[in-house]
Amino acid sequence: MLKKLIEKLQDGQRRHQERGTPLGLQYVIADGISFVNPAHWDAVADGQTIFLSRAYLAVLDAHSPSNTVQRYAVIYQGTKPVGIVACQIAEISGAQLAPSEDDSHPKTKVLGTLRERVLVCGNLVSSGLHGVAFAEGLDDELGWRAVAEVLYRIRRGEKLGGTIDFVMVKDLKGEQFAHSEVLRRYSYRAIQSDPDMVLELEKPCSTFADYLALLTSKYRSKIKKLGTTLDKAGFVIETLDDLQPVQSELHRLYLEVESRAPVRLATISPGYFSAMRNALGDKFVCSVIRRDHAIVGFVTTVIDRSEAVGYYVGVDYEVNAQYPIYLRLLQLIIADGVAQGCRKISFGRTALEPKANLGAKPVDAHVWMRHRVPALNFLLRKLFAVVPYDEAPQRSPMKKR
Repeated sequence: MLKKLIEKLQDGQRRHQERGTPLGLQYVIADGISFVNPAHWDAVADGQTIFLSRAYLAVLDAHSPSNTVQRYAVIYQGTKPVGIVACQIAEISGAQLAPSEDDSHPKTKVLGTLRERVLVCGNLVSSGLHGVAFAEGLDDELGWRAVAEVLYRIRRGEKLGGTIDFVMVKDLKGEQFAHSEVLRRYSYRAIQSDPDMVLELEKPCSTFADYLALLTSKYRSKIKKLGTTLDKAGFVIETLDDLQPVQSELHRLYLEVESRAPVRLATISPGYFSAMRNALGDKFVCSVIRRDHAIVGFVTTVIDRSEAVGYYVGVDYEVNAQYPIYLRLLQLIIADGVAQGCRKISFGRTALEPKANLGAKPVDAHVWMRHRVPALNFLLRKLFAVVPYDEAPQRSPMKKR
């Protein structure tokens, strides 16, 4: 027991020394993506997720949620850019993290008093590791140590705007999480969040009919019946190129869904979808369901290399109570993805069962968290553990080989 205590104290001293020892790297930190050297950013970002492209980030800067501002950093080894970091500084309350109808619940009372100015490495309006990328050949441990150093510098440099006590790194999956383990040395704590529901197609598909052919007859029949029900009721599906004329309708439907979300860290602004379509072109697909010319549901899909990412959905819940609008929108993510050659479809979190019925499987996701005051790290780990996440059901809709 004494030996373990001594080892723990010694390790704590080593970690403190590591955190205080410069890595010998150089950094440029900027308040907007337009202020970084574009060639240096692109040298790292090219071939990485589209959510780190300057086109995407420029829209995020222009249409930032009201409670966030963006920060960016380029990591240099000598004069060579070897890493990029995209962050948000967000004003977050406990009610946004785990809202509850029971105001008398002790956890609700504790969270209700929480008001944090949070530094988020990543993006509160997307799901995935969209805050970090390294150049090919950079050692992962060195890269993540550099990220920790960048976040420390940004946090320390933001004192004029108010204290930032809390830092979050989101969202890491699979090997991404394993590669970032060195963050524990910097007193970050890992918290599991809702799994990402991902459909991986065993065979290439170019149409929704190709996808249906991969399903067992039971699940294929259910999907066809759903489509027939909507067709007979007079619903039609369109893919829109120009979102400007309908942006107010899209935002209204988006807010209907957003208002029901158990965790609401940031809300996108009107005009966001139209601006994103203009910036990303055919990499940003918007499909709508109409009846009598009125839009009753929409879904946006981002084509991120070989992966189709179901981005945002909007639903008229009054209509959805009578007809399976939301379920049809999930199918449209697949249709829009395979039409552009994607073999991986990411549906995101929530509504795990209907996504499992389409063949999606859960992929574990984690966030790293750290409070400026070491003694509060343990408390925050317990506090954030109340943020709900569900276990995905097991379904087998795909034909066996």
